[in-house]
Amino acid sequence: STAFTAFILHKGSSMLKYVTTIPVKESLIFGALISSIDPIAVLSVLNNMGMSDTDTIYVLIFGESLLNDGVAIVLFQTLVHFLDESLVIDSEVVGDAFMHFVVVALGSVTVGVLAGACATVYFSLMHGCQTPMVEVIMFCCWSFIPYYICDMVEWSGIVAIVANGFVMDLYVIGQKHGSGGNSNVDNEIDFLVNGTGRTRKKQSFCRGIFNYDGHLSQKADSHVHFVIEIFATLMETAIFSYLGLFLFSPRYHWSGYLTLISIFATVMGRVIMIPLFSQIANILNRMSQSSTSRNFQGNCRSSSSSPNGTSNSEGVHIDKRMQLVLVFAGLRGAMSFALVEHIPMFDTTTGQGSRLKPELKAMTSAGVIFTVFVLGGATSYLMEKLGYSLDGKQPQESLEIVPLVHHEKRKSPAAKRANGGFSLTKDGTNLRNKSSVRQRGPR
Repeated sequence: STAFTAFILHKGSSMLKYVTTIPVKESLIFGALISSIDPIAVLSVLNNMGMSDTDTIYVLIFGESLLNDGVAIVLFQTLVHFLDESLVIDSEVVGDAFMHFVVVALGSVTVGVLAGACATVYFSLMHGCQTPMVEVIMFCCWSFIPYYICDMVEWSGIVAIVANGFVMDLYVIGQKHGSGGNSNVDNEIDFLVNGTGRTRKKQSFCRGIFNYDGHLSQKADSHVHFVIEIFATLMETAIFSYLGLFLFSPRYHWSGYLTLISIFATVMGRVIMIPLFSQIANILNRMSQSSTSRNFQGNCRSSSSSPNGTSNSEGVHIDKRMQLVLVFAGLRGAMSFALVEHIPMFDTTTGQGSRLKPELKAMTSAGVIFTVFVLGGATSYLMEKLGYSLDGKQPQESLEIVPLVHHEKRKSPAAKRANGGFSLTKDGTNLRNKSSVRQRGPR
């Protein structure tokens, strides 16, 4: 998508007589930063329709946004190094750029995973020793640590935060599924394989830390989501407020032709790539499914213990409806706007930077506005036309104070007194604290 968008922008601007030609370097940088998508508007529509992370279309949009952002950021940081007039692009420079891309990507992911592992060990050791407020604060601190580490070594802090988030979501917050009935079988397998002794004790210790039960208290677990949602909403609002306030400032060089070309390149890059890679994903899925089916049938022939067993590997087929929704889900937002702000201005002394940063900022703003208002505004109508409906599902409650209020309303009076006297009126609208928030018990 980056290469295709850059090709359309460069060729389109060079063919028009009264338009500044966008060089190849700037075109590739624009293609990289505009490939980062912001699916918040589409996901909110899906939430209102009752969909969640168990639905295929929801997982596709959310997962693609994470991977797109990570690749786009690393590719952008790699291409920015080419903004040097004294740099002669040859095979050696391209090889160095590729190695830089790999090092930044793998290094950022490694820092994020290690920071998440350290956070898991910390919360495991401090479990039950901290108040819920301190747990929430330390959770936010551990989330920012990988960003600043990568920022010091000029790696991608955003990619590190994403990797850190995966680890902390699995082991710090936890999946809350419990151990189930296979714990005795697992212990027997451990005994047969590892025996007894120091090695087995170390493995048991590690499994006690890195398990899916989580290490946050129940109250901290519910409030972490609320605090993170507030931070995310504030940052998103600040970015779009900045975009609106400085949209027509002198730092933006607007051109009607460049605006149309950039919007066309942004949309076409996704219109071409979504069907192409969807077909590739469907082919790979069919190959994997057929291989799994053959293995499953072979196991069924050799074993008669489960005659009614069925294969669970149905796979995911991305049909035409999903592809159209994915095209409309390609909204550009805060990430693209933040990346274009990091393009260095041209320095006449060093010869580094871009002379066309005002034009790139204007084109990025045009792409953000078009995709958010046109594509995002048409998503709800499109979902109805394509047949996506509630089908008996209830719209999900927004992750704000409502779930916390409902959680408190379901508590018994004894539990409310144990939690510091938090109570509700019958209609659930009037909240009253019978004791101070900092107070541990009755005076």
